[in-house]
Amino acid sequence: MLKVNIWNIAFTVVNLLVLYLFMAHFLFAPVSKILEERKAMIEGDLDKAGQAKADAEQMKAQYETSMGNAEKEAARLIADAKARAGEAYDKAMEQARADAARQMEEARRTIALEREKAMSDLQAGVAGLAMTAAAKLLSEQAGPEGDRNLYNRFLAESGEAND
Repeated sequence: MLKVNIWNIAFTVVNLLVLYLFMAHFLFAPVSKILEERKAMIEGDLDKAGQAKADAEQMKAQYETSMGNAEKEAARLIADAKARAGEAYDKAMEQARADAARQMEEARRTIALEREKAMSDLQAGVAGLAMTAAAKLLSEQAGPEGDRNLYNRFLAESGEAND
């Protein structure tokens, strides 16, 4: 059977205590220190990642704001350009209408002057023919034979002048 020896149990307990103290001093403390350092390093990395995420969110918000402002600015610029183009078109059309009206008035005046000149030339021509006819009438003898000759000569000369 088994015997229980007290000294054997006491030495075993003392050996276990010494082994525990050695392990606590040389193994547990350095391992705990390493684990604490790793924990601190991981927490630092997590803090940096959180800060980077917050910075990224802030940059995203700024980007979205600037894009919204850019779209508003682009819409405003387009509206301004359309307004300026409309004003320029209206101005050009008004200028064209004024030019057309001025040219039409000039054309009417020119036509009226030409008509007056043609009428005065025609009146002068008719007056000259009438004077020529009257002079011929007076220079020739009156009578039916003289009238007929005078009439035929007048027609012949008028026909040559018109050709």
